Amino acid sequence: MIKNIGILYGGVSAEKEISFKTSEAVNNACKELGYNTILLEIDGNMHNLIPKLMGIDFVFIALHGGKGENGVIQGLLDSLNIPYNGSGVLASSLGMEKSLTKQLAKSFGIQTPYWKIFKDVNDSKNYIPNRFPVVVKPSADGSTIGLTIVKEKKELATATQLANKYDGHIMIEDYIEGRELTVTVIGQKVYPIVEIIPKHKFYDYECKYQKGMSEYICPAELSKELTGKIQNSALDIFNILHCSGYARADFILDKNNNPWFLEINTLPGMTATSLVPKSAISAGISFNDLIQMIINESLKK
Repeated sequence: MIKNIGILYGGVSAEKEISFKTSEAVNNACKELGYNTILLEIDGNMHNLIPKLMGIDFVFIALHGGKGENGVIQGLLDSLNIPYNGSGVLASSLGMEKSLTKQLAKSFGIQTPYWKIFKDVNDSKNYIPNRFPVVVKPSADGSTIGLTIVKEKKELATATQLANKYDGHIMIEDYIEGRELTVTVIGQKVYPIVEIIPKHKFYDYECKYQKGMSEYICPAELSKELTGKIQNSALDIFNILHCSGYARADFILDKNNNPWFLEINTLPGMTATSLVPKSAISAGISFNDLIQMIINESLKK
């Protein structure tokens, strides 16, 4: 029986600030659900965390990016036999590396924008895409941090240097203009699609986390057939990567109503502007009930 929940937050990734907001929302929900909560702020040293986990029945990982989302924390908790929210080591590590996720999706017939991956910033600066614009971003980071839409060759050097600040592997991906959609999966159930209409050219960091910078439509205004197609693709990706608990898959719908898979988030945000809670609310699920569902699903793995 779960009584004591440790909420991991902080970390050293570029998404640290969002982790603080997620942990606050999750902590409040867990308290209202009747759990004893212990807030555990962590730094880059995993060994410092181990003594703090004694007496913890369940860990809710409120970390985003870096070691919180790439399988490192998950592996540590597995070794200590402490259950936690979200996916295990394999799915976490695959989901964090966008290039590997896209390669797996493509191999199963799921359409994803053409991309190239570079391990050397000089190679990426000298790459000449077949078409512009392209998206330049870190291969293993989230929240659109380090992402640039590049419209011409002369902008590539600056964009790749920015991406390289956040990850050694740089992705250059075809830019698909269209509607931004995201799909929540909890267990084996897919929830209403959210359409995001950002105030900026794309759904950047400010539009994600500053209230009033994006409009959200849920359920997205799509045909029943198209809704089912996108939801089925999200569930397929969830299972292909061996995800568990919950996750969120992001798509672009082009002008011809073709959905393009972009990435999956195995520890999606739980802030006031986050997308998973919006989808749950549309399905009649309160934030507290959503947190309880995630805990219940995560205990099944």
